[in-house]
Amino acid sequence: MINLRVQLLASHIALVAIMVLVMTGAIFSFYHLGGSIDRILKANYDSVIIAQQMKETLERQDSAVTFYLAGQAQKARTQYEANRQLFEKAYQAEAHNITEPGEQALADDIQRQFAEYSTAVKRLLYAEPPLPAEQARAYYFGTLEPDFERLKQRAQAVLDLNQAAIQRASGRAKLEAQRATAVGIGVTTAAAALALFFAFGAVNAALAPLRSVARQAEEIGAGHLNQRIVLRRNDEIGALAVSFNRMAEQLREAWKEEEERLHRAERMSDAALESLYDPVIVTDAHERVVHLNRAAEGLFGPVNIELGRLVSDVVGDARIVDAARNAVQKDRISALEGEAGMVNIQSGGLQRTYRLRATPMRDAEDVLLGAAIVLEDVTHLRELDRLKTEFIGVASHELRTPVQSLLLSVQLLCEGAAGELTEDQRAIVAAQKEDLDRLERMMRDLLDVTRLEAGMMPPRFELVDPCSLIESALQTVSAQAETKGVQLQILGGEDLPQVRADRGQVVRVLVNLLNNAVRHTPGGGEVSVRARSNGSAVLFSVRDTGTGIPKEYLPRIFERFVQVPGATRGGAGLGLSIASSIVHAHGGEITVESELGRGSEFTFALPVVTKPHPNPSPDSLTP
Repeated sequence: MINLRVQLLASHIALVAIMVLVMTGAIFSFYHLGGSIDRILKANYDSVIIAQQMKETLERQDSAVTFYLAGQAQKARTQYEANRQLFEKAYQAEAHNITEPGEQALADDIQRQFAEYSTAVKRLLYAEPPLPAEQARAYYFGTLEPDFERLKQRAQAVLDLNQAAIQRASGRAKLEAQRATAVGIGVTTAAAALALFFAFGAVNAALAPLRSVARQAEEIGAGHLNQRIVLRRNDEIGALAVSFNRMAEQLREAWKEEEERLHRAERMSDAALESLYDPVIVTDAHERVVHLNRAAEGLFGPVNIELGRLVSDVVGDARIVDAARNAVQKDRISALEGEAGMVNIQSGGLQRTYRLRATPMRDAEDVLLGAAIVLEDVTHLRELDRLKTEFIGVASHELRTPVQSLLLSVQLLCEGAAGELTEDQRAIVAAQKEDLDRLERMMRDLLDVTRLEAGMMPPRFELVDPCSLIESALQTVSAQAETKGVQLQILGGEDLPQVRADRGQVVRVLVNLLNNAVRHTPGGGEVSVRARSNGSAVLFSVRDTGTGIPKEYLPRIFERFVQVPGATRGGAGLGLSIASSIVHAHGGEITVESELGRGSEFTFALPVVTKPHPNPSPDSLTP
């Protein structure tokens, strides 16, 4: 098969040939019509003009005779001779332009009659002696005028004959023009139909396989990679079909490899999820369960039963449902620490504790796919923590009695109950008392920590004025600040709403924060306390100009027994942990901002009482 270029070129050549044929026919028709018009102008039109000239010269000759009769003989002869010559010249032209039947006979008759007329006129004009006037007029009306009329009629006959011929030729020209027009229309219509036929055939021959290629491309784009284009052509379109089929084959092979890779990755992902010890719940963007691993099935039921159901129908715990809803609807990660992030679930007759983690899942285009919920089993950690807390409580309780006994003994020694002490003995006893005081404070803090974690020290809520809390805390630490040379300041605090709090516990938090601030602020520095309202809570802030806390210790500063290296020693690292527990028990949060060399700022919030009871009791106050 010839290539596409030759096919298109051939179709265009055919169109050009048809166009040339139509133009040739039109030119021939115009040429033939022009020839007919030319014949009319060259033959009959000349005869008409000549006949007009003969008539005019005859009339002038007749006019010359009338001049003679009027007595103007010389003028008559001059006019006669001039027009006679013109008539003869016109006659000669007519004699050589005979075009119509009967025109020759008229020309011969005109020649004969003009000779007779000329002879008769000369007899009158050149008579010697001239004829009398009456005789001359009688001669004119009796001889010359009839000859003139007959000769003029013969010239008119020539004119009429050629005019009739011109009319007939004009009719024939019109018929030829109409015929040429009809032929032109017919030829043009036929040529246009033929051109459309060739054009449609050429376009269809070129586009039909291209449409097939486009259709197959759409099928392949839809994932039907088994499509093939069958074209028995050896031109460029055939080469395109071959290349297309080769591409489809390569795509199918690549798709198979990618599908196998995805299946392998999916199997590995499923195997990884199934092998996890912790329960995993995967939901879609509509909060429906799409996957449960083996550990989750043990908690919530078989996967073939739970798939497709809402997570709220599968999981009974409201905190898990809220975490899934926050991840899907609010695009928020749930990873709370402490008791807020713990979930207790009954399984196999035993209650186990899980740390809840929920995070939204997105694809590479940042489209939300769903949520992944992980329940980390921390039952053994909670048990260890419980045992540790109990041990600390028992140990601190058991150690408190001997420590107090030792303190009493040291006090008695200082008072001289066993006799006067030397200066060295007093120094030794004073050092022992200082160590025993610090050990007694640590025992008391350990007992408080265990009681707070065990829920043995619940807050006794009452309506409290924030300014009174700050003033009570400042009275406790003012002596320490004055001794060290640290200035205490109160910022704001006026017109604040009452808060729902345990006065003693909150004052303890403020005292702890102020003691730490004074301890870590050099002499001449400042420690400020500020209270302000944000609408739903009152924020308490303690800021100092001390040494600050290293950045790496900020996330762990509220954990038990955490002490910053190089900081001033003054306890066992339990004060901030106790403060955090008290604030959390009040439904608030405590945070810290610090920078080395520029001080620290601790902030905690207490909820505002918006609807107080007329006679509030500690158990009836609601924020």
